[in-house]
This record gives sequence, C-alpha cells and structure tokens, in this order.
Amino acid sequence: MGNILDKVRLAISRMISPGDKVLVAVSGGPDSVCLLYLLKEMQEEFRFDLSIAHMDHMARGEESAEDARFADELGKKLGLETFIARVDVRKENEILKTSFQEAGRILRYRFLESTLERIQGTKLALGHTADDQVETFLINLLRGSGLKGLAGMPETRGAVIRPLIDCTRAEIEAYLAGRNLDYRVDTSNAGNQYLRNRIRHELLPVLKTFNQNIASNLQETAKIIRDDDQCLTDQTRLLYREMVVPLANEDGGVELDRVKFNQQPPAYQKRLLRQAICQIQGNLRRITAKHIQKIIELFDDSRVGKKINLPGQLMAVGGREGVELRKSPESRSRARLSFKTRLNTTELVIPGATRIGDIGLNLHAKLLTSNNWKEPGNRPDQAFLDFDKTGPDIHARFFRPGDRFVPLGMTGRKKLKSFFIDEKIPRKQRESIPILTTRTGDIIWIYGKRISENFRVTEKTRKILFIEGEGGGQRHKRHREQESASYGIVLQAENGKGHNVWL
Repeated sequence: MGNILDKVRLAISRMISPGDKVLVAVSGGPDSVCLLYLLKEMQEEFRFDLSIAHMDHMARGEESAEDARFADELGKKLGLETFIARVDVRKENEILKTSFQEAGRILRYRFLESTLERIQGTKLALGHTADDQVETFLINLLRGSGLKGLAGMPETRGAVIRPLIDCTRAEIEAYLAGRNLDYRVDTSNAGNQYLRNRIRHELLPVLKTFNQNIASNLQETAKIIRDDDQCLTDQTRLLYREMVVPLANEDGGVELDRVKFNQQPPAYQKRLLRQAICQIQGNLRRITAKHIQKIIELFDDSRVGKKINLPGQLMAVGGREGVELRKSPESRSRARLSFKTRLNTTELVIPGATRIGDIGLNLHAKLLTSNNWKEPGNRPDQAFLDFDKTGPDIHARFFRPGDRFVPLGMTGRKKLKSFFIDEKIPRKQRESIPILTTRTGDIIWIYGKRISENFRVTEKTRKILFIEGEGGGQRHKRHREQESASYGIVLQAENGKGHNVWL
C-alpha cells in the first residue's frame, strides 16, 4: 500500500503547486476512483482545490446512467463540486465520422477542457496507469507508429496531468481493496471487441510467457523513446521558424523553403511536413508515411505547379522557391456550403470555449472585472465587451441578408453588406466570418473586424466579457495545446460546494 502512496505523492509534488484548481476526470472505474481518493487524501498536504467531472457516453443504456449516478454520489460524499455531462456519442459521431472510441475520446476531452476553463482550473487529472501505457505502446507498434506513438502518454502535457502513470493496475486494486472503496466495472472491457482489450486479454499474457517483466521493460522503452522524441521535436520547432513562411490569403497555408528543406536529414524533413500539416488542419488524420514521402519527392521536382492531392482536402504544390501546403479550392467552397446546411447558430459557453462551424475556429470566453482588466491592444481576434449589456446568452452565426449593426465609433445603424464593402472584404469571404449576437439577435461583434458601439466597455461597465479567437486560419499566438469545444446547458443543483449538471 505504501508503494502507491509514495509514487503518487512524488508525482503530485512534480505536477501540482499550492493554490492549483484540479479537475479530476472520474469515469467511475477503479483507476479514476483510486486517483480521486488519493488526491483527496493529499489535498490538505499540497494545498490545492479539487473538483470532479464525468461524461456519460449514453452508449451502454442503464449501465452508463448508473456510472453517472455513481460519480454524482461520489461528489456528494466527498463534498466536491461535480460536473456531469450526458452526450450521445453515437449521434455526435454522425458529424465526426470516426470510430466510436475516437469520437468518445474527442467529445470527452472537449467536455473536460471546457469544464476546466469554466471553473478557471489549472490542472486536469486523468487516471491513466502504467498498464495503459504498455497497452498504448503495443497498439501503436502493431499499427506501425513513429517515435511519437511509441513514446506513449506523457505524465504532463499542458494542463493535463497523470499522477498514476507509474502505478500498476494491481497496485490500484490493492489500494481500493485495502480501504474497501466501491467502484464501477465497465462490462465492455471484458470483451474483445476493441484492439486494446485484445492486447490486454490475449497478447500480453502470451508475451509474459517469454518475459515476466515485459510490462516494466516496455514502460522503460517508452520513456527512452519519449526523451529522444522530445529532443527531435524541440529541434524541429527551431528549424520550422527558419524555413516556413505563411501564404497570404491561403487559410493558414504555408511554404517550405526548398534549399533549406533539402539540407535537412530525412528525420527532420518528415517532422517538418507533419508539423506544417498539423498547423493547417489541426491534426494528422489519414496522413500516412506514403503521403509524407510523396511531398518530400516534390522538393526535388523542378516543375513549378506540380500538385499532390492529400487527405483532408489538402494539397502540396511545387513553387519556384519551395513547396506550398494549403487547402484545396474545393475544400473552401464546400466549407462555405456547409455553413448553410449546418445549424444556424452556436451558443457560446461563458466562461469556456466553443467551436464555431467548420472553419476551425475556437472562441474562448472569460469574465473580467475592472480590477483585473487592462487596456486592450489592437488585435482583431480579441473583443472586450460589457457583459451586463450582452447578457450570458450569446450566439455565433454567419452573414444573413438584411443584417445591420452599429459599428464601434458610430451612432447610426449600418447595413452589414455595406460595412463589408467599405472594408474591402471579398464577397466569397463574407459568409465565413462569424457574427456574435445577443439572444434577441442584436449584433455584438463581427469577428476579426469590428465590435458594436452598443456593447463596448465604458467607465460604467462592471463586468467585462473577454472573447478571444483561436484557429480558423488566423495566425495568432495559441494559448491552448488541444482543440476545445463545449455543448449543452448548465443547470444548478445543491450539493456540497455546489453541483453543476451538464445536459
């Protein structure tokens, strides 16, 4: 028992500082329950705040609902602020179009990150264990992964911390049994439907017949690979700044200098291309080693204008000075069409983060007071607004004929179409500019262009709403490492410090 306590105490000393607000992701299973109780046990020693978050995937009927009730009761028992989300993952996956597990992971992280932002938390604690690390290593090995995949999960990444990453499942079960603590069992983990389950139940037992210490050996291998990968990643960032320039009017497209690129070893070339693709579309889904190799070969091709089509409606085009990576014209026209076919409005989470349409834009909102507000700079992706005038129900949508607003510095209403013409905004770009409105439809902010005079901050303002955009083709400094979004309605209920239920 002392072993797991020592491991977690050492991990917490590295990961958590006095005054931190820690949100614990609690599924109800043994790992997350163990993590919660260990953090609660050490809360006073390390002086941090603690909250709980649970997302019901609505995939296992009453069993999923029971998991949510268990997390709810656990929050009441420990007197902790608790956030519960009910998300129909199968339905949401009709939009995401990926595997059920991947959809669940994406939606779960969106909920956790938006909840962390809502409570102005500083750390998100996940219950991944040493066994999870070994299984992840083998999954990526079987799928054919590079160093990043074989490096497994880092113990910290941004706000995410994994205090149990060096603890085994056996140690966790012993801790729970020793304290007679209840937890939930996910019956889907017993089957072999998913690759991780087959590795856990079939492959690892076979590997142990060759080496009883296979799990610990693979853990150490992953740590070595993680250190090497980090070294290469740091160097790649430096090279990227030297040879990559943004393309004007190309929605985040970039050009890589041919001479400098060809001077690099293959390992850096591949990493530079992956980083460029990730910058443009936010991920590397469906990008294979063959795609990367084709782009590398384009750097040796002297034909200007030669094009390679890539997954995700990306393209690589040979230029005189280098190779351009950008979205295809078809993707931009399809994106504009999709705006008209999707839901007309998106409600902003305040405070929190909200994904807007298909344009890759996240809007991060927080509330300030006159005491912690500084005079704003002239950044088009930021807006400071009078929250008492905007109200909490703010919606994002796109241009509609007849739109009018009062531009900052003016007294009369102006047609939005006329405003776009005066600002020399091309017609094809107008329908993809987000517009923030009040509940009653009054325009608050034309994103990236102008706020409304009616909602500006004045000397009488008491609460300030600060909204900042990230992504969407804007080349602004990123303040978060992972895509974040949120959904749903918040209901308040009494429980300990206060209990928030997300529906």
